[in-house]
Amino acid sequence: MTRNRTLLWLLVPGGLSAQPIITTDNMPILGDVVPIGICSDPIDTVALNASAGAMMTWDFSGLTEQTEEQFLFVDPVGSLWENDFPTSSLCGISWDGSHAYYTTTSGMLEQDGLCTIVPGPPPEDTAKVLLTTDSESLMSLPLAFGDTHSDVFSGTFEAGGFIGAVDGTIDLVADGHGTLVLPNGTFSNVLRYRFDRVQNNTVLGTTTSTSKVQWGWVSEDHRYWLLLMEVDFNGFNPIELVWYSKVPPLVSGTGLADRSMETLTVWPNPVPAGGSLRLAGTGVPDRARLLLADATGRVVRTWSGPGTQFSLEGLVAGSYMLTVLDARGTRRSTSRIVVQ
Repeated sequence: MTRNRTLLWLLVPGGLSAQPIITTDNMPILGDVVPIGICSDPIDTVALNASAGAMMTWDFSGLTEQTEEQFLFVDPVGSLWENDFPTSSLCGISWDGSHAYYTTTSGMLEQDGLCTIVPGPPPEDTAKVLLTTDSESLMSLPLAFGDTHSDVFSGTFEAGGFIGAVDGTIDLVADGHGTLVLPNGTFSNVLRYRFDRVQNNTVLGTTTSTSKVQWGWVSEDHRYWLLLMEVDFNGFNPIELVWYSKVPPLVSGTGLADRSMETLTVWPNPVPAGGSLRLAGTGVPDRARLLLADATGRVVRTWSGPGTQFSLEGLVAGSYMLTVLDARGTRRSTSRIVVQ
């Protein structure tokens, strides 16, 4: 169940609206690989809440990157938990192996559930949240400054040999727009939102709750988030997470040349273990960035710079997904590669 309403519209000289509008064009698509910088900076919740409003400038150019990780978006068919999510249209795999399953429509971004392998001695445990009763509507689209969105969700969870019920609520408000400054550049047409989430887990008659407060910055000109900050309370203590998109993918057609006649071929495929991949065709970028991910979505090899031949020495036999980006971070090709 959802509701969405507009609190206010900003009127500016020379036009009715100078604010960004986020649509399904700004959501991730199949084959997107988004390198992110995870930062060690503490979250100042008071300052964040005070920086809402119109025509803002958020300066986070001084963020301290700790590690580089990535998000990978693949077809749910062929993913580790495809049978649990037969109606999902997209699977997002994070650097820790978590798989989030989504359904994107013209008016909504919904999460159908989340699965992950819990680290530990073999056999490893799997934790699942299956929102089969009522999926979680994360964001109502299009989204503009002043819009609010609320939803309730419910389903089941499995972890540690236990099966229980899960339910919760979310509340989102798009509370600011303006310019965002990050270590990798300055971005305009940015919308910020605050997202509050509560999840209740009930097993054997006992209910525990977790909560999350999240601030996200999204640009009308790019796909996926530019910057995300969240405080996640897991029932024991708060956990903070700060990351920014290092190579934000552009929305198709945003300042890009027509590539309808280009071709890009990756060969040979299958490739012998220890061999090399080659790029050929009219669509080969001058400076390519390649990311090779294994079956769990973990990026196991990256290459960048000029050249059209890339060594696979040291990789074990198996199926991989290769994504080719150009220097601007625009995805040019996604291919499934078999190493024999």
